[in-house]
Amino acid sequence: MTGRRRLGLLAGLLALAGCQRPAAPPAPPTVPAANTATPVVPATVRVTRLDLGNAVDGDGRVVRPRVHFTPGDTLYASVGFHGRDALAHAVVVRWTYLDTRQVVREEGKRLLLQGNTTTLFQLAKPSGWPPGTYRLELRVDGTLAQARVFEVR
Repeated sequence: MTGRRRLGLLAGLLALAGCQRPAAPPAPPTVPAANTATPVVPATVRVTRLDLGNAVDGDGRVVRPRVHFTPGDTLYASVGFHGRDALAHAVVVRWTYLDTRQVVREEGKRLLLQGNTTTLFQLAKPSGWPPGTYRLELRVDGTLAQARVFEVR
């Protein structure tokens, strides 16, 4: 390559370099903000049992689980949990009469779990339950954990 040619090539490269936008300056280093929020502890809750019945013992456990009830029965849902957590958990039961899709009752509790825990939900209707099919849903922290279908006859 001749000197003139090298000089022309160098001038062309410099001209192209001059047409390009200058590179953006590097962003200044960021300092992470202090974490002021309470850390979210993963839920360590397990439903160990959901029993329906018409009688409970002194510990709040259903004496004899069943799926068939009479119109005059008081209905009990005994729920067993296992877990250890520093946060209280929202436990909600919803009783629904499936024949009409009517929510009979929804009840919630907040539970702080430190090992094995049993909690009890009760539903009574002095005038008697209409015969038909019912459903109990158990939600923990908004998530459906278990459900039971039962009948009144």
